[in-house]
Amino acid sequence: MGQVIGATDAKADHPIDRPLTPTDLWATVYRFLGIDYEYCFNDSIGRPMAILPSGEPIRELLSA
Repeated sequence: MGQVIGATDAKADHPIDRPLTPTDLWATVYRFLGIDYEYCFNDSIGRPMAILPSGEPIRELLSA
């Protein structure tokens, strides 16, 4: 089984509807695993670092 999310141009070169990024996929995986994808931790010198630089869970996959 598969699921199509969004749409592309006629040659499938570029998304025209609902473009997604790899970080969107990671945010979705983290959400399923119960990991807070918006979590920030401090690096070795105390600077805050986000677990993901950007991205939101893919809502169409959350309801599946």
